[in-house]
Amino acid sequence: MDVKVTVEVDGRVVRQDIKEVSGTLEQMEEAIDVMTRQAACAALQASVDAVASPRPLFRKTAENFATKATKRGR
Repeated sequence: MDVKVTVEVDGRVVRQDIKEVSGTLEQMEEAIDVMTRQAACAALQASVDAVASPRPLFRKTAENFATKATKRGR
């Protein structure tokens, strides 16, 4: 059985895998699972790359541009 996985981000193909899968159901399931994990990684990376610079910080910066402590009471 041929399995084709195509990942598009904003209409641009970022990954396309075509693989012949055979064997037991367990082997086929594992092969397809690997393909879908790789496709998910490619989609995430392409989405991150599509964000225009400057990318937002995960933590707010203080006035002196050092990151603030995330725990309360500091």
